[in-house]
Amino acid sequence: MISRARATAGRTRMSWLAGAGMVAGCGIWGTHFVAMLAYHAGLPIAFAPGLTILSAVIAMTLCGAGFAIALRINGALGGMVTGSAICAMHYTGMAAVDLPARAVWDASYITASVLIGVSLSGLALHFAMRRKSRSDHVLGAGLFLAAIVGLHFTAMTAVLYVPDGTHHFSGALMNPFALAVVVAAGAAFIVAQALIVAVVDRHLENRAMGEAQRMRAHIAELETTQQALKQTSDDLSEALKAAQAASASKSAFLASMSHELRTPLNAVLGFSEAMQQEVFGPLGSSRYKEYLGNIHHSGSHLLSLINDILDIARYDAGRGELQEETFDPATQITDTIAMMSDQAAKAKVTLMGDIASDLPCLKGDQRRIRQILLNLVSNALKFTPSGGKVMVRAFHTEQGFVLRVTDTGIGIAHSDFHKALEPFGQVDSSLARKYDGIGLGLPLTRQMVEMHGGTLELESAVGHGTSVTITLPAWRLVSRAEAAA
Repeated sequence: MISRARATAGRTRMSWLAGAGMVAGCGIWGTHFVAMLAYHAGLPIAFAPGLTILSAVIAMTLCGAGFAIALRINGALGGMVTGSAICAMHYTGMAAVDLPARAVWDASYITASVLIGVSLSGLALHFAMRRKSRSDHVLGAGLFLAAIVGLHFTAMTAVLYVPDGTHHFSGALMNPFALAVVVAAGAAFIVAQALIVAVVDRHLENRAMGEAQRMRAHIAELETTQQALKQTSDDLSEALKAAQAASASKSAFLASMSHELRTPLNAVLGFSEAMQQEVFGPLGSSRYKEYLGNIHHSGSHLLSLINDILDIARYDAGRGELQEETFDPATQITDTIAMMSDQAAKAKVTLMGDIASDLPCLKGDQRRIRQILLNLVSNALKFTPSGGKVMVRAFHTEQGFVLRVTDTGIGIAHSDFHKALEPFGQVDSSLARKYDGIGLGLPLTRQMVEMHGGTLELESAVGHGTSVTITLPAWRLVSRAEAAA
């Protein structure tokens, strides 16, 4: 119990010290009175209850005080206080003895008993508190036992009872048998309680140690997992850097390749156009004119693809710039619808516009806004079957300028939206063969919209058509009066 007190502090330590004092004091008190019961004086003997109880209280109190001093100050000093508890308990217990005799005391034996009790108890706690090895506990216990027994029997030798017929028993007394029962019951109860507390405490300590061991194992496992995650994170960071470097190299390559391809392609288009116009005289066969038309059409298509690739490369490299100006979006939408009407007629698709009458002017890059319109309308016409409809709506809300292109085409599954918005993405590879294009329309449109600070939202259902909504922020709206000024 003292060891447990040493490992704690505050009220818990005081509780353990009080318990240790009770157990030790009860043990000393029980030893004394059991030995007194073994004493046969040849005369009737009894014990005063008050002094008997007081002797037990003295033993338990001073033992607790001695243990506290041993923990806080010095083991030997605490042991000497505990030895004083043995002495005080013994002589108080002797004062409780009542018999028809006169006690004669020998001072030398009294002194010897006190020296034995105090010195041996001091040595006992000195070795017990030192705890250098298990032998210190054994030696401390042995010296403490010697202090109790040595003091008791030396002190008993110091007294001589001379019969005195004139002595009369006084007050309430306890006979030896009653005292034996009280001593046995009290000592057994207190020591049993101490043993139960010690066993329970040891069990709780072992369980706490087991929990601590499991906690340490869990912490070690967490640290291992953390190290693995850190390694994975480092690997992912390296992979991301490599991917970014590869993406930058890809963008640089696309930009370079697009420039290289566009130069000779412009020459092909220029010469084919000059031959179509028969600048230097007639070509002869009409077949040549038909072939030149095919060359010019294919070249124009190839040039538009190269321009798209070049734009993607420019945006990926962060070199996209806006040429800001104020313009009328209604005019741009009307012109786009007119420009795409021939394509709509060939595809047998109805192309309509719905422009709000109070639509304000817009501040942005007019060329890119026109490209956004052309991309969206061209896509809608491309994927809308014969007999379908394409509607272009434009209006403004508190959020800003809204442009919505809706078709009744083949539609896109929600799970395929991300593919449609990725560069070179095709929802279905068969579409790449059935429809012209390499999947840059929507990705380019989204990048140009985001350059303007806007958003692109896609709504679609397979077989029911697609709706693309573009919203540009409200600060890009300019009233027509301001635009005119």
